[in-house]
Order: sequence, then structure tokens, then C-alpha cells
Amino acid sequence: TTEKADEEKESTMTGTISDIKDFMFTITSDGNDYAFTFDNDKKPEGLAEVKDGDKVTVTYTGTVSAVDAFSGTVVSVKAEK
Repeated sequence: TTEKADEEKESTMTGTISDIKDFMFTITSDGNDYAFTFDNDKKPEGLAEVKDGDKVTVTYTGTVSAVDAFSGTVVSVKAEK
């Protein structure tokens, strides 16, 4: 049941957004690129307000890594001031 708890727990990552597509976007943080995918009929809250090069904080559930595919849900994308 701990795996289920990890999937529900919200985490955040701050980085520079790039490569925004209809079903995914990439965040560069600590020198690594992290791809976040989502269903193109369920765009994350705030994604429409950001553009390539913006510093953003992504709130998500699940796990993200530089090497493995994203397995989770993007909750929101918020531009940093």
C-alpha cells in the first residue's frame, strides 16, 4: 500500500520549462531534463499561461526521473516571479 500512497502524494519541482506540446512538457532542473506527460484532454492547470524559457514550479503526483518515463499526474504549472 505504500506504492499507492506515493502515487497520491503531491510533490513539486522548480525549473525552466521548454518543449511544450499537446501531451507533454519538459522541465530543466539541476542540469537534468524531466519530461511530464498528460492526457491532451486534461491539460494541467496553469500550463496555458507559461511559455518556453519561463521558470516554473510543477506540482505533481507520482514519480519523475531524468531516465524513466513519468508515471503520475501533473496537478498544476505555475510561473515563478
